Order: sequence, then C-alpha cells, then structure tokens
Amino acid sequence: MDGNKAGGGPANLSTQNFFIGINDPFIASPPFSSEVFTLYQAWQNINQGTSKYIAQRRLIAQGAEIFNNRSIAIAGVAGLNDVTGAATINGFCTTCHDSPNVGNHSVSAPLNIGVTEAAAIAPLDVADLPIFVLRCNTSNFFGQTVFRTTDPGRALVSGKCADIGKTKGPILRGLAARAPFFHNGSAATLKDAVTFYNNRFSMSLTEQDKAALVAFLNSL
Repeated sequence: MDGNKAGGGPANLSTQNFFIGINDPFIASPPFSSEVFTLYQAWQNINQGTSKYIAQRRLIAQGAEIFNNRSIAIAGVAGLNDVTGAATINGFCTTCHDSPNVGNHSVSAPLNIGVTEAAAIAPLDVADLPIFVLRCNTSNFFGQTVFRTTDPGRALVSGKCADIGKTKGPILRGLAARAPFFHNGSAATLKDAVTFYNNRFSMSLTEQDKAALVAFLNSL
C-alpha cells in the first residue's frame, strides 16, 4: 500500500537496496539499525479519510513500530545464542528479520526458535504432523541425546545434530498470502504466529499490540 505517502507496493520494493549481510546485527560495518520497516511511518499521524481508514492505517503504523523497536530478550535460540556465546541477546524482531523493508535474514543463518519441537509451544498445532526421533551420540561416547522434532531442518543437509530444527527465516513481504505459517505449517493464522513469539520470548504483548502486529504483517 502506498496511499498517503506510505512506501508499500511492488514499485517501492523494486528500488530497495540489498546485499548479503545488509543490516546484519552481528556484522560491525555498517552498523545495525532496528528500523527495518519504514514503509508506513507516514501513517503514524495520519488524519485524512474516514475514521475507519485512519484507525486502520494508524494500527498498521503502530504494528511496524512494535516490530522495529519493541525489545526482546532472545534466549535459547540454537544458531544464535550458542554461536555468539551470549545467554541472552537484547534484540528486536528485526534482529533476525533484518533486511530493510523485506524482513528476511540477510545472511544464511538457520535458527531453531522452537517451532519444530514435538512438544510445541502454544498456540502452535503439531498434532497431525509426523514426529522424527533422532539419536545423536554424545561427545563422551557413553550415551545418546534423543531429539523429537516435526522437522529436522538444516540437519538434513549438514548431517549435524547441532542443526536439528534449524530453519531460515523467510521473506516477510506477501506473508499474509502464505498461510499456514512457519516451515511446518503449525500456525494457522498470523495471530497464532504473533502469540507464539509472545509466549516463546515473554514479550508481554497486549491484545492491542497483537492486533497491531497482525495488521502490519497483513499489510506487507
């Protein structure tokens, strides 16, 4: 959408700069900016149109602001916390969805945020999915670690137990047309996806916050 000075739509997307590693938070130069989505900043104080039109555009802009700047304590993410050596990373949604106005991870960095776990975090639904039981020898050769997952993820390519359940974050543009969500289809709606992140990372989102994020993601 590009009405009232917004920057949505394919024409604006075609002019967006991109290169591998752009805005990645773990690359020192150029510095990372959490302001990944700037499409709807013009709508924050919109006052033209019907009251319903104004309210919807402001809700979308609010969702973009939350996505860009709401602090998240990122912990327990395989491929991120273990690689960086940081038990907790003070980040944002855009720490991983870092490509400007596109929202995918700008480098190849598959992560395991818990989506593929057999015991899914609410409200994800994996009841109808097959469960893969994978056994990996421990480093001392005296036992095995057993993984139960709905998707072995990157491990299917690398053969490494450390890669079980790791998947690459997708491009967010056009997201609303690709339900169900996540690689295993465990989130039926965008509201389910947002609620998963809220529960997984203890984001303390209000119902208004969730509605704003869903409106924003739907607009992409």
